[in-house]
Amino acid sequence: MATAAEVKATTSFLLVTLLLFLILIGGGLVGCPYYKVWERKMAGQAELQYQQGARQALIAQAAAEDEASIKRAEAATRRVRGWADAAKQGCADVGLAGDRACIDQLLRDAATYSIAKEGHEGVIVSVGSPVSVAVQPHTGGRQD
Repeated sequence: MATAAEVKATTSFLLVTLLLFLILIGGGLVGCPYYKVWERKMAGQAELQYQQGARQALIAQAAAEDEASIKRAEAATRRVRGWADAAKQGCADVGLAGDRACIDQLLRDAATYSIAKEGHEGVIVSVGSPVSVAVQPHTGGRQD
């Protein structure tokens, strides 16, 4: 049979094991709520960083769109100035230099061609001279 020393060692081992098990369970019961709070805090910080990144991406996209619209407007201005110069030269070539009606008609034709070529609808083009051309949406017709 077992000696008293062996029984005492086995009892001590079981007692220590039970005590460690109770400490482990108690620590889990105490630590679990703290862990959940920490986990939610980390999830909130991750969401905040994601939203800040998304916001920065939207700001960069808006800035790029602004820059692109400025470049498109500058290109349209250069194109219209080219039309005006070409209309003046065209009228001068046919012997009608300085004739307002000739210049206006050539500008209308150039604007109408450009609008039709680019496929815009409802666009109004205005030049320094009293020229404006509009395309009615969905009809492709011209209004003077």
